[in-house]
Amino acid sequence: MDRWVLHAFSSLEAEVILAYDSYEFHVVYQKVSQFVAVELSAIYHDVVKDRLYTDPANSHRRRSTQTALYRLVTGLCRMLAPILSFTTDEAWELVPGRPEASVHRSTWSVGRFGLAEAELQLWTQFLEVREAVLPALEDARRGKLIGKALEARIALKDTPFAATESNSVLLRELLNVSQLELNSKGPDEEIETLKVSISKADGRKCERCWHWETDVGSHKDHPTLCSRCVNAVEEILAAR
Repeated sequence: MDRWVLHAFSSLEAEVILAYDSYEFHVVYQKVSQFVAVELSAIYHDVVKDRLYTDPANSHRRRSTQTALYRLVTGLCRMLAPILSFTTDEAWELVPGRPEASVHRSTWSVGRFGLAEAELQLWTQFLEVREAVLPALEDARRGKLIGKALEARIALKDTPFAATESNSVLLRELLNVSQLELNSKGPDEEIETLKVSISKADGRKCERCWHWETDVGSHKDHPTLCSRCVNAVEEILAAR
């Protein structure tokens, strides 16, 4: 997820630099607004808040997301500095470990982060599946089958990618549901063939992460938490 958003942000940076060089400031505004509203807010921030709130503080996944967010906030400050000079400087002051005292003394990043074609194609397919599943989740909410998406268990058939454990974990997080089952016929299927089945998630609701898990109640010292949250809490307690 972090690699995907950094790829999208690197593409945005390249487009914004070209727009500035051409004095097309309206294009800068349009590109940045679109990225912030869609890729950043509607997708990335909506997904990663779970790991930021509930993963152990020093877990690889949480630190990866913090690194990506640092890259995003510093990059956006630099990107908007020519047209929002005071606002970006104020925001820059709140960035921990900022490289310069003022955003106006910093320079554009030279490096570009890009996904390999195979990985980019996989994420394109993930996002297509997400667009197909979200309306079905909304129908389930309207039908009172579920309340929040985390109460759902989703079974997908004929997905356009292989049904591996890694793909299942990534897609479950992207869909923001508690349980996901993949049953693919192969990577060459068209997205139009996707079949979505939604039911109430198995198990009980973890009071810490709000995911529905079958192992809630199996831990004597933490009877209301799932295994993931038990590990996080025990790591916090051990560090005190």
